Amino acid sequence: MALNILEWRGIPVPDAVRQRALACADREQLKAWARRAVHAANTEDLFVEG
Repeated sequence: MALNILEWRGIPVPDAVRQRALACADREQLKAWARRAVHAANTEDLFVEG
């Protein structure tokens, strides 16, 4: 979902970010990334905690 949100917002998603997100099986982590994607300025913002 996070990848879709970024793409809908016009934020380019590099292959490394796409691979990391697709490899993740932790639902809570995926939800956290999706929440961050709503306000992210770039893909790196997905992985910044806190």
